[in-house]
Amino acid sequence: MKKGFTLIELICVIAILGLIALIAVPTVNTMIQNSRKEAYQEQIDTIAKAARTYMTTNSTNLPAQQTNASTCVDIEDMQKEGILSKEDITNPCYDTTCEGVDNLQTSKNFTGGVKVAWNGKKYIYTYPSSSCK
Repeated sequence: MKKGFTLIELICVIAILGLIALIAVPTVNTMIQNSRKEAYQEQIDTIAKAARTYMTTNSTNLPAQQTNASTCVDIEDMQKEGILSKEDITNPCYDTTCEGVDNLQTSKNFTGGVKVAWNGKKYIYTYPSSSCK
């Protein structure tokens, strides 16, 4: 009796592996894309939280508590104060596409500033804001 696999057995194994790959590859790509989107949003949230911290220590820069009053907190200023580091502003969507992300930044590091506005009840921190830089 010979030891080994027949050609039919090998073809069946290759077909099964092909089917598994056909199912797994798109799923993995979708998971990677979603994780980049989440990382992008987390970076935006980190920048907004840093702006809140910056405005806490520089409260004289807050806009007046009247409708349509706003100011801008520059990312460079937050870095000078030591609130943000280079790692905090690295863009996870820089070298790839992140479909479905609002206001997608295309630079390697986030730039610009956070718009701080009074909405009648509280301060709203918005990034990215085209009106800030």
